[in-house]
Amino acid sequence: MAATNHWTRDQLLIAFTLYSQLPFGRLHSRNPDIIRYAELINRTPSALAMKLVNLASLDPFIIDSGRTGLRGASNADRALWQEMDSNPELFEQQCQQAMVSLEAGAAEVTTAPSPFQATESEPHDYHGGERLSQVKTRIGQQLFRKRVLSNYGERCCVTGLEEPALLVASHIQPWKTAAEHRLNPSNGLCLSNLHDKAFDMGLISFNDSLEMLLSPRIKKLKSAISDVNFAQYEGKQIHLPDAYPPSLSQMAYHREHIFLGRG
Repeated sequence: MAATNHWTRDQLLIAFTLYSQLPFGRLHSRNPDIIRYAELINRTPSALAMKLVNLASLDPFIIDSGRTGLRGASNADRALWQEMDSNPELFEQQCQQAMVSLEAGAAEVTTAPSPFQATESEPHDYHGGERLSQVKTRIGQQLFRKRVLSNYGERCCVTGLEEPALLVASHIQPWKTAAEHRLNPSNGLCLSNLHDKAFDMGLISFNDSLEMLLSPRIKKLKSAISDVNFAQYEGKQIHLPDAYPPSLSQMAYHREHIFLGRG
């Protein structure tokens, strides 16, 4: 009998990194990113896709949404989730180190650009070729984004904008002050880049009916563009998500500590 080809820990960490960033509907063997990374970790696309769907079967958000992954999750798969829940910072470091090792051992990559691009805060790489390190984003933040965008049907809850590249999973209570709510989609809103920035800066907020509030600074603006992007939405309720409605207690925190309601 042939020996079982067990997944190494680094392979599992890389798989989890990809899982944190790919939408549920793209966890299939025809996905170019799965094909690419399967080759780099010496697995078939089908095997990597199956591993990602096994991870999905253990994702509380997927379970609560009524969707199901495969039922072949291993003890090692379950241990990954437990590790992330118990010590997310250490788990993230290990995922990033696995990507560093993959990058160091990989041949020159010539495939098309991946969706796992560097964030605004990361330095630009002006060298030729694509770096695998672009995947090394914060695992928790990427998983949070994936959950929030899915919860809102990949549409801005204010404007209805449906282009994922222009959408942000905004934390209602900031990431650094809400450790216990970091991955909870109820602590998130799906907003356009513009409205995310305004929300983060306290220029807008929402009341207990989830209707938009404008700060005096926004209300003073006279341009047509400010009317289009802000004034027309004042007092209007957001488009509610499929599940996990925004936490009113977290929203109250935002109004009290972040919103510039007094000018």
